[in-house]
Amino acid sequence: MHQKMNFIGRVSHFFAVRRPLSLLLLIGVALFGLLAFFLMSKQYNPEIIRPAFSLTLNYQGATSEEAINRVVYELVEKVDSVPGVDEILTRVTDGTTIVTTVIFDVGYDKTKAKVDLLSYINEHSFLAKGAIGVPTIFEINPETVPVMQVVFRSLNLSIEDLRQAVLNLSHEISAVPNVSEVSVTGGYTPALVVEVDQTRLSQNKISVQDITKVLASSQERLVSLGLVGEKYTLETTFDGRANNLEEVSSLDIKNGIKIRDVAKVFIGTAGQRSYVLEQNNNGGTDEVVMMSVAKVEGSSAPIVTTEVKAVIDDYVNNEMSGQLIPTIVSDDGVTAASEITGLTTNLIQSIVIVALVLLLFLSARSAFVVLVSIPTTLLIVFGVGYLFDQTINRITLFALILSLGLLVDSAIVVVENIYSHLKAAAIEPSGMSRERVIAGAVDEIGVGLLLSTVTSVVVFIPMLYITGMMGPYMGPIAFFVPTALIVSLFVSIIFVPYVATLVINSHEKTSYLARKINNLMDRILTIYRQVMSKVFSSRKKQKNILLGALALFIVTLILPATGLVHFQMLPHADRDQFYVFIDAPVDTSIESTKEISQKISDVLLDSSQVVSAQQFVGTPPIVDFSTMFKGAQNRRQGYEATLRVNLVSTKERRESSTEIVYNLREKIISAYPEYESIVRLMEEPPGPPVQATVVSKVVSEDSVVREQISTALLALYRNSAGVVDRHISSDVAVGRISYVFDSVAADNLGVSRQSVMEILSLTSGSVEVGEYQSSKNVEYTPILLSVSPALRSNPEQILGYPVLTKTGESVPLRSVLKINHEIRPTNISLEDNLQMTYVTAELENRSVIYVTIELMRQIISEGIAGYTVTDWNLFGMQLINSDGVQAQINFGGEWEMTLENFRDLGMAMLVALILVYGVLVAQYNTFSTPGYVLLTVPLGLVGIIWGFLVLDKVFGIYLTATALIGFIALIGIAVNNAIILLEYTDQMRRKGFSLAESLFEAGAARLRPIMLTSLTTVLGSLTIASDPVWSGLAWSIVFGLSLATILTLVIYPTVLVYFSKEK
Repeated sequence: MHQKMNFIGRVSHFFAVRRPLSLLLLIGVALFGLLAFFLMSKQYNPEIIRPAFSLTLNYQGATSEEAINRVVYELVEKVDSVPGVDEILTRVTDGTTIVTTVIFDVGYDKTKAKVDLLSYINEHSFLAKGAIGVPTIFEINPETVPVMQVVFRSLNLSIEDLRQAVLNLSHEISAVPNVSEVSVTGGYTPALVVEVDQTRLSQNKISVQDITKVLASSQERLVSLGLVGEKYTLETTFDGRANNLEEVSSLDIKNGIKIRDVAKVFIGTAGQRSYVLEQNNNGGTDEVVMMSVAKVEGSSAPIVTTEVKAVIDDYVNNEMSGQLIPTIVSDDGVTAASEITGLTTNLIQSIVIVALVLLLFLSARSAFVVLVSIPTTLLIVFGVGYLFDQTINRITLFALILSLGLLVDSAIVVVENIYSHLKAAAIEPSGMSRERVIAGAVDEIGVGLLLSTVTSVVVFIPMLYITGMMGPYMGPIAFFVPTALIVSLFVSIIFVPYVATLVINSHEKTSYLARKINNLMDRILTIYRQVMSKVFSSRKKQKNILLGALALFIVTLILPATGLVHFQMLPHADRDQFYVFIDAPVDTSIESTKEISQKISDVLLDSSQVVSAQQFVGTPPIVDFSTMFKGAQNRRQGYEATLRVNLVSTKERRESSTEIVYNLREKIISAYPEYESIVRLMEEPPGPPVQATVVSKVVSEDSVVREQISTALLALYRNSAGVVDRHISSDVAVGRISYVFDSVAADNLGVSRQSVMEILSLTSGSVEVGEYQSSKNVEYTPILLSVSPALRSNPEQILGYPVLTKTGESVPLRSVLKINHEIRPTNISLEDNLQMTYVTAELENRSVIYVTIELMRQIISEGIAGYTVTDWNLFGMQLINSDGVQAQINFGGEWEMTLENFRDLGMAMLVALILVYGVLVAQYNTFSTPGYVLLTVPLGLVGIIWGFLVLDKVFGIYLTATALIGFIALIGIAVNNAIILLEYTDQMRRKGFSLAESLFEAGAARLRPIMLTSLTTVLGSLTIASDPVWSGLAWSIVFGLSLATILTLVIYPTVLVYFSKEK
């Protein structure tokens, strides 16, 4: 009578005997998975949802302190009550502009965040009272950053016409499916400029206000219901617009005096002239226009960018007849496709490596069955990912490469047991059908298979709860690895038995090489038996082995503290571009900033590794994923410039982008040492972006205190090895001129404040008085009232401007104004409601961990700027001076991200161990046995730490967060190896064998599957060992699993015997 099978055995038998159904199901899921692979969105990085909004308010005439007291404190207090708000960052400038950035929690619903914030703004009318302007809101979203950037130049078009042509093209590109936003940068926004002659105004007794009224009314157009008859209505319109320059010049001001009599009228620049320039290694620097294209969230970047390029080609070659010369400087579609292709190749290579290993250890037919399970599992995983709206990105493919060694585990165990049962049935026929024998083989190991899968899955579940942007960044690992493990279990239960009925033959002959491998394994097994026999026979040897293992583990834990093994959040990635931030003194003119930018660009283009550099002077660069979090979207001042530097492709150079940046930084400082304090070279981070690598936040309500401590911090960083590009967020104090209105003199002369303010507004730039409406305009064109730039460069010259009195006479401004020379107040930054100054820096060949620890030790022991430390933790410290003045230093940037993510990964490991222990207790109904199983986990850590000690000393490779992810994976693998031994040992014990004999038999029976699964995992992981970011994961598996496998076969049986009650 046959033994009754459990549910797993019955499922296997069902599909083994129903071959047509199994074949149909196999083909169906494979085709669905293949279709899902092509339909899934493909992009470079995982989607990170972190809603953020920038609120800009103008509080005209207020000082920074007045704006903070009147607006910022209340604004922050109210906004902080909006659900989901995580951070509130504010920057206040004297004058006053308030820019508040509201950042929501990672993963918070974008639509809800926008609705809640807008509702709050509408509910609180204090934001638009008095001199406080209505806030403008700009959404900052990592998913709206461009997937393509294109530079346009022309040999025969002016910069104005070039911008118009690109704007026309942008409208066509907006119609491309899944394009969400198209932006144009460069050239200048045209304006109808009315440049007044103040002398002529005075002579004709015309005020600025007179001209303003005339210009504002010159663009009026009215559409009304019109004439209404008994049986009809006839619409009527009034068109009073001045449609061209001649008509504007001919506008009558009063008494027959025309605009042309007191002013020049022309099409010019709207506001301060900014520049977008490009210099390449083929020639000089040209002014260019750039276009950026963003895609709809969830759409595929390669598809979108391919369609956009087709539209550009058609427009350039047909509509513009070749007058435009486009150059694509950034294409995430190509990058994503290249990365996905490369990693898919790595995945295929891993599969081939696994196949070769299987052929060496198993017969050809058995290896074929296991190999069928690999693509089947992966295709089903893609299908599941498609159903759950996952995307295919580089982290997805890393996750699948990581899971490859794990997912073949189930198939190998099943195939080995099927082969053993078929072989036994051939020797001693039992009368059961072939399908029944195969189902019985699956039934025998089904529970153990389910248990090992559950333990492997629960190991990765805690990674779903990693906080911050690293959570969604690592999210594909937490989704795809458990999915692959669960799917591989079902494949092993359903499809492997079906394929085995068709393929596996118990009489199959093994190859010569396979026989050699089997002989080697037999010799290894003999040695293993001899060693373990001596260990089992001597309690002293058992004790020494366990004490030695404990000592090795303790030494391993000490190694990182000695500095022999170094830690780093993530290693530098090798990118094709980096950025240069130039922050000149705030009194630097835009033309001078342009000169500095050009000098830096010249140095950069001297390098054969640099292809081109785009310069953004006085205007923000096209913001990408990394620069968005560095505040690049706010870099619009005349003293600010940003360079995007494009390097030779990684495939065509030997040096990494990090090495190139190091060399270029030295060249810039060598050529222009005076620019060292104003130039920063910013690399794209390999993971979630931060404000800067090194960030120290000096918190105090007193600006003098902040300046003292931040200056001292800057000096400490200057003396710290490897710290470069040091920067303080507060501006260097510069002078300014204050025009003070003399009300007594003004009353005596009959001069009004309004007339004086109107003239001063013109001398400081221009005043917008309306919109110039024309059918030819493709973007907003303002009407600007201005004076000649030459007349506003000298303060004394400005005081000579005539102003009209009430009687129509003119007097110079100096009659009613006094000049005061004062220090311009610096900008103030706030986080929540805390005023702070940021001290930032970048690093060369050093981890932020050791720089920050060194700095903390020095401040704690010696103090800083007359302040001593009263309290501290890893995130910051409290300070006080002899007068009782308190301050605070908080550490952000990569240090904060490192602490938070190492903390989260550590908690994930702890929770994983607890979950695994709980699963094992539930299965074995005892506390001791699961404890013995978990003793194998530290063995993996030993291998990782010692492996990275070698890598650190030989190759300078640090232990990173990805290495810790590898250790989390090792928890599942090491536990599964122990479970394989334990399951077989329990079977032998139930047959009456002693513990030592059971362990011998378990070692003999399970040595091959343990070695095989470990070897496939190790060799499969080697394909990503060359990746600069994920090599840590590969090496942790290579070293950790190699040592853990060997020690598990020795330590685990020794523990069982030593603590056994058997004598």
